[in-house]
Amino acid sequence: MGGEKERRVCTRTPFLTDVTLSSEATGTGVKADLLNISISGMLVRVDQIIPVGTSCTVEIIVTGNHSRLLLDDIQGEVVRQDKHGAAIHFTSRMEWFVLFNVYTHYCRQEMEVGCSA
Repeated sequence: MGGEKERRVCTRTPFLTDVTLSSEATGTGVKADLLNISISGMLVRVDQIIPVGTSCTVEIIVTGNHSRLLLDDIQGEVVRQDKHGAAIHFTSRMEWFVLFNVYTHYCRQEMEVGCSA
């Protein structure tokens, strides 16, 4: 009754970190904030409108206290953009997804204030 049916089947993990989206439509890389991620996609907060259907290359930077982990060359497509952000569907499953769950557990207290990630 009245509500939109949830179509997602993959578990989302809240995770705050820096992301860069690159595509022919955006030209240079567009900076965004990762809000949550799953094995099949992610939600980012981005100031620029990126049209639905835009193919993009994603770079995710996970920052720890003494090092950084760069996940790059991740291919995706913008499947939704609204007031909550842009939803990116990965063209291949996120093979490093388990790291986000481990790292979220590792820095659970810091996540609420932005976890240096």
